[in-house]
Amino acid sequence: MPGKSQKQDASSRLYDSAEIYGWISILLHWTTTIIVIALWFIGMSILDAPSEEANEWRQLHISIAASAWLLIFFRIIWRLRSGHPHVRGQSVFIHRVARFAHYGMLSFLAVMLLSGPLLVWSSGKQISAFDVLVISGPFGESETLRSFAWLLHSNASLFLFVLILLHIGGALKHLMFHTDETIIRMIWPGRQNKPVAEE
Repeated sequence: MPGKSQKQDASSRLYDSAEIYGWISILLHWTTTIIVIALWFIGMSILDAPSEEANEWRQLHISIAASAWLLIFFRIIWRLRSGHPHVRGQSVFIHRVARFAHYGMLSFLAVMLLSGPLLVWSSGKQISAFDVLVISGPFGESETLRSFAWLLHSNASLFLFVLILLHIGGALKHLMFHTDETIIRMIWPGRQNKPVAEE
């Protein structure tokens, strides 16, 4: 039946296959990208701002991060569960490099998800998401833990930013110099492609 076939096609586009990203992955990708880049620039603004302004930027950073924490966590789990689709026209070697960089970004993102709350709680503060949701820490203030959490959080953000730049550079390279579907597959789910030949 045509109606049933159309429903199956629409459903299949929600999820990833061996060669394409579905709508769930695409929406998670762009939503997380916007949130992470915004958090990075807000975090950088904290470092050079006067004390009172830095506190405002810090609270905004914490509020956005707390509001998006579950979404970003789900994005990491979803990618680990779904794997890394192999785009048609991409060599096996480039696919492995891209997958390694992708999982690297997810790893540093996971470190930031864990170290962020630790940094707030070990500073003797509560996590507040726009004064709507307040989460008290399970432990008291600890300078040792705060220093450790800051080390993890700051370094993870730096490595993540470098990988994001490389990721963007690789995407632009494919856009300008290659004929594969690396860019378009992260904008719109394509039709099921022929299997990629191993090289």
